[in-house]
Amino acid sequence: MKFPGLSFLFLYCSLSAMSQTKTPAIFRWQDKSAKKHLFKFVKHDTLMATKDATLHITYNNDSTKPYLLMLHGMGANARTNWSSQVKELSKKFNLILPDLIYFGESTSASENYSVEFQVEQIHDAVLKLGIRDKINVMGFSYGGLTAAMYNQLHPGKIRKLIIIDGPVKFYSGHMADSLAQMVGVANINNVIVPTSITEFNGMTKAVMSRSFPTTRRLKRKILTHFFAPSKATRDKQMNYLLEHQSTYQNYNYNMDRTPTLLIWGEKDGAVPVSVGKELHKAFPNTTQLLLFPKAKHDVHFRDYKKVNKAIINFIEH
Repeated sequence: MKFPGLSFLFLYCSLSAMSQTKTPAIFRWQDKSAKKHLFKFVKHDTLMATKDATLHITYNNDSTKPYLLMLHGMGANARTNWSSQVKELSKKFNLILPDLIYFGESTSASENYSVEFQVEQIHDAVLKLGIRDKINVMGFSYGGLTAAMYNQLHPGKIRKLIIIDGPVKFYSGHMADSLAQMVGVANINNVIVPTSITEFNGMTKAVMSRSFPTTRRLKRKILTHFFAPSKATRDKQMNYLLEHQSTYQNYNYNMDRTPTLLIWGEKDGAVPVSVGKELHKAFPNTTQLLLFPKAKHDVHFRDYKKVNKAIINFIEH
């Protein structure tokens, strides 16, 4: 089964912790389909108590395969973010797919919105799964920053690192807001969580390389049932990142000694290709930069066959 990888629902609108009683049927169907697709290839699914959270994690544990930890982006949960990857990558790797804290079914009462907190909960879960060998870590967008932070905090645990369109080191609040304003949105928070149809249209223009045909009525439903309930939390996460941006810019994420694949859409309107190019320039001996000229902030959906092939080749060689 091939999922509609460029569908907006698969990019940003699957927040499975939402109340199903109020969610329109089309969105309930989408999440059900995402689960069915995932469980064809990744067998174990659990809620795990970590140090300060409850982490929803799906994983395989085949002793003949290396591990690949896959960290999703700001708007989705794991099963939707990686819907175009799980089939092919599960043939080669033990996939570990957590919902990041405050996404999907992962929760915490701590109200800690740092990237470091995300990493420590995930690392605790990895250890509780009995994994002691080095793992490969891949992240998209916010998950790309989380993957890099994992390598900063636990460099001895990472074999290879993959960052897809990630706001790592060379990203700033000024850059983010400038990009938002280019698509008619006041600031980056309202690109992440639009509150009006105008902002919705700006967000899709920034992140999607192909148009998403929909009606104003469906857009209102998406705004009401998916974006509005998560806005307060997403604002806190984004505000934390912006308030601590100098800290995140000063880390080198141990990329000077970790083989790293950088994958970017050249037309990305959320995390511009300049970030990927600066990372490659800063760490020329340890990074590879793979660019997709027609993609925006959707490269692992739009060009999923080439992306999957590149990931497999990078990890295996």
